[in-house]
Amino acid sequence: MKMTSEKRAVDKIFRRRDRYDIPDWQRGEVWTREKKQGLIDSMLRGWKLPKFYFVEASDDGYLVEDGQQRLIAIFEFFSSDLALSQESAQRFGGRLYRDLPRKIADTFDDFEIEYDVIVEATDDELKEFFQRLQEGMPLTSSEKLNAVPSKLTDYCRSGAKHPFFKRTVGVPNTRYAHFDILAKVATLEIEGLDAGLRFDDMKKVFLAQSAFAATSAVGKRLKAALDFSHKAFKTRGSSLRTRTIVQSLLTLVCKIIATGHADGYETQLRKFFETFMAELAEQVEMGQSATDSDYVTFQRSVNANVRGAARTRQEIMLRKLFRIAPDIADIFDVSVIAESGVSRRIGALGDSIAELVGQLNKAHAAKLGEDLFKATNKTAQALLRVRKPVKDLSSYGEFVDDLYFLFRESCGSRLSVWPNAFVHINDLRTDLRHDVDHGDASKVRSKRKRISAAFIGYAGAGTPDTIEPVKLSLVQSNVLGAIEGDLRSMLLKGF
Repeated sequence: MKMTSEKRAVDKIFRRRDRYDIPDWQRGEVWTREKKQGLIDSMLRGWKLPKFYFVEASDDGYLVEDGQQRLIAIFEFFSSDLALSQESAQRFGGRLYRDLPRKIADTFDDFEIEYDVIVEATDDELKEFFQRLQEGMPLTSSEKLNAVPSKLTDYCRSGAKHPFFKRTVGVPNTRYAHFDILAKVATLEIEGLDAGLRFDDMKKVFLAQSAFAATSAVGKRLKAALDFSHKAFKTRGSSLRTRTIVQSLLTLVCKIIATGHADGYETQLRKFFETFMAELAEQVEMGQSATDSDYVTFQRSVNANVRGAARTRQEIMLRKLFRIAPDIADIFDVSVIAESGVSRRIGALGDSIAELVGQLNKAHAAKLGEDLFKATNKTAQALLRVRKPVKDLSSYGEFVDDLYFLFRESCGSRLSVWPNAFVHINDLRTDLRHDVDHGDASKVRSKRKRISAAFIGYAGAGTPDTIEPVKLSLVQSNVLGAIEGDLRSMLLKGF
């Protein structure tokens, strides 16, 4: 076992939080809000924190062995999910990170934590080290679950030796990590996506499945998912570097296997997942400037690891699948669209957009003396309508008309540069409301190509007239997501 001492600004760690695998075992109880607030207050005062300990899991990935609760609190504060106490807020000028004066926020960004990176350590060496450092190393949920007498335990223990774990994933098998991943996937397949994944919850499932059969529907589906994933990635699993990411992938693959039409889609699945992870990493790296709230929510669910987080990740991955890999999406029954949580997503985006429009109007009026978007009754009604899921081509057309009014007509000449989503709104409406087939042939082709690309960028394939009407709500969700991202960027950059 080797150790190296390092230090890094917390802003840089937050921007790379997808590289830190925070397991679900803790020393003692999960921190209260008051304890988290105390930690952040200490950091804002510039007080030194106890050392963190990370175990190197890959070239750029770490297992957080000591400091999980502190890191979670830091991430929550950066995301403005954790507010300061009233006393701290008065001292530092704001309750949330986003409300802090710039100088205070910059000081927090630059706060450095000290940590040791442990490399080439066996489980026994880690246990001995932490035995000497503190009061011993607590058993992980997977170590305790591995001792539960159950046929499901035997199944997961055997499945953890599958080539997918041995040769593909980038997660080292430290402290039964591979068993832990498969046990969680199995629990979700048996109990559903809202199942608890803490030890006490999973123990009940494993005891109830004492007679679990490998030949059962769930057993066969799990085995098929491992085979499919190994065939898809083979030795190209560098993006599979944390337990929760691997669990999320396998849960999605189980959904694909359940269609009965998975054969032949291995390469498409790998390409989708690589694109998904690249886009996720890009958004995480953007920190406070992130523009895709779906990816921000996905990463937050990875770090938090709370009940319902698996459903959140599955819904987001399904929504991205319909856009990035429409060929795979086509093997699902249309009922899966509802399972992607698209209606909730549309409502949430509508609320967020309305709030951002209000904030932008306030900022624009403070600087230039007038609203950016016309604050009229028509505007208010349009903002209400765009949050209702479209059901057919007619309601999709009305949705696009409302967007055109909100983000083209109501701005007038007050925007010198149109954000990408605003440009696309114009293209989407032109496709629906105007005849573009007149004029110079080359210009017509160019315009057609641009308009087609705008729709495909949100739908993945097809045209408004040719895709299944039920899928138009996914297009709506993607368009609203792009608008939300552009509005956030405008608010950050100013005018």
